[in-house]
Amino acid sequence: MYTLTVTNNYIQNIAASNGVTISKNKNHIFKDRGSLVLTIPGMVDMNFIDLGDKKLPGFPMPKETWGVLVRYSNIEAYYRYEGSGALTATFDNLGTCTLTTSNGSIIPIALPEFIIESN
Repeated sequence: MYTLTVTNNYIQNIAASNGVTISKNKNHIFKDRGSLVLTIPGMVDMNFIDLGDKKLPGFPMPKETWGVLVRYSNIEAYYRYEGSGALTATFDNLGTCTLTTSNGSIIPIALPEFIIESN
C-alpha cells in the first residue's frame, strides 16, 4: 500500500472516487491506497491503478516490488516502491500536475490508449 498526498492549488475542487473532495488551496492525504481516480473539473480524470507486484510488460525498470500506474491526459507514470510507498500530486492553478515520490522510483512511460485489431 502507498500514501498519496494531493495538494490542490487549482481553481476548482478535486473529487476522488472514494467520496473525498479536496477543496481549493487545501491538501488531503490518502493512506493505505489501492486504486483511485481523481476528477479535475475542466481537465481529464487522473487514474491511479494499483498493480500490486505485477510488472508492466516491456518495462524492466523500475525494479522495486510494488507498483502503481498513473494515467493522466494521455501521459503515464510508472511508480514502483518497497515497503510503504509515498506519492505526492500537486496541482497548480492551471491544472498542471507535478508528481513526485519520497520512496521508490517513478518514470514517465507511454502506453496506447486504444488498440484496434481486425481479423
